[in-house]
Amino acid sequence: MKIAIFGDSISTSPEMITLTKDFLTRMGFAGAVVETFAVAGEDSSDGLKRLDQVVEANADYNYVFFGANDASDHHNVTQEQFAANLTTFVTALGAAKTSILTTSYVNEKAVASLHETPSRNNANVAAYVAVAKDVAKATGAKIVDLNHAMTVYPGSDEFVGPDGLHFTHEGYELVTSLIAVDVKSRELAKV
Repeated sequence: MKIAIFGDSISTSPEMITLTKDFLTRMGFAGAVVETFAVAGEDSSDGLKRLDQVVEANADYNYVFFGANDASDHHNVTQEQFAANLTTFVTALGAAKTSILTTSYVNEKAVASLHETPSRNNANVAAYVAVAKDVAKATGAKIVDLNHAMTVYPGSDEFVGPDGLHFTHEGYELVTSLIAVDVKSRELAKV
């Protein structure tokens, strides 16, 4: 089984691969191959330039994880552009084997402490989460609601590091466990 994770800097951490493999192994999928197609600082519009690499990987399951940069003020990716980009990804990768991860929670206090003009906030994130859910519904892709999983937990700040955006080990444990659960659910649905 091959898993492809397509996204921005959050997906570049080696933990994204190692923890996803670990959770998949514990769920009975030893030997799963996990590849990341991620570049720091990119948004979904930048990702369009690399989509062919993900298509060529021909993974059994694809996880599209953009939004953190798209939802920031300094990237200028409108919600309409984000929707069009996600739709392009799902269409190219195949809805039946693609899941969209919703944009993750942002620790606004941490972001504000590091930047004079914070460009990231949870109100913007919520709008992009809604777009991702709409695209999943329209295309038939699955949705993995990472944002919800992060925000219903009373200690949401534990999932992100000092910059308020990038994940801690606990954040990577959460996202990779959600990916593994999604894979297992898809596999069980085949039986």
